Amino acid sequence: MERKKKIGVGMVLLGATLWGSSSNSVEYLMVDQHFTWSTILFWRMICTGISFLGICLFQKQDLLVPLKNDWKWMMKFIVLGLYLMQVTFFKAIYYSNAATATVLQYTMPAILLLMYLVKDRRLPTRREVLAVVLALLGTALIATKGQGASLAVSREALVYGILGAFGMAFYTAYAAVLLKKYSCFLILGWSSLGNALLLKLFHHPTLEGAVLDIHTAAAFGILFVLGTLVAYYVYLESTKYIPPAETGALAAFEPLSAYFFSVAVMGNRVGLVELLGALCIIVMVCVLARND
Repeated sequence: MERKKKIGVGMVLLGATLWGSSSNSVEYLMVDQHFTWSTILFWRMICTGISFLGICLFQKQDLLVPLKNDWKWMMKFIVLGLYLMQVTFFKAIYYSNAATATVLQYTMPAILLLMYLVKDRRLPTRREVLAVVLALLGTALIATKGQGASLAVSREALVYGILGAFGMAFYTAYAAVLLKKYSCFLILGWSSLGNALLLKLFHHPTLEGAVLDIHTAAAFGILFVLGTLVAYYVYLESTKYIPPAETGALAAFEPLSAYFFSVAVMGNRVGLVELLGALCIIVMVCVLARND
């Protein structure tokens, strides 16, 4: 059992690390290779959708069944979940950096908690109150860098970061309903193609002005192969070895990896106050992930 647990922990930490590195690839493509956020997201969604549906086809799954039987839930998941989460996350990176956008998005568990408290019409437990306080404190420290009432990040970055957390909360809630009936790859495959269509209609992604070279290919490779295909696979496989609550808690390693790559690769400066804010949010995720 101990060996299986080590395998599971290793898998989920690898997945979180790859997600963290992929967000920095997005920042690199925007800043250094002059890609628009919509172009990066459009091609990521196209590749993800085709790949995941290809896996489902290889497994001989009925590709059309979720569209026929649960099209309303699929529309909610595509528009209010994945589209809102991805677009706002990429815009938060554009207005700040990968590390800040990732940490702000990880306030999602507290937002999801508040949504369910309202739905169930109940008061929070002490642990839930602690989690919300940690989320608010962490966000405040990142937004102000300890400078009192003045914002240390742009208003756009803060707004899109928080909206991304709401999108991630909707994404999680709707996914929980759909995954009871369909495979993860089937839901993500169709929702990714749906997002690509919305991006094409409303944001008109273009390659005009973008730099196309070996560095671009490497960044897209990290973003798509490592940060999407491999990351999802090892993360989902980890649930075979450790409980979902532990998986969720360990996934909070992603903001730390995003910060590490942001400093080591992108050359961004991260202060002690920001790191403290990130730690508050990571602890919040771990508190809510405890299953006792």
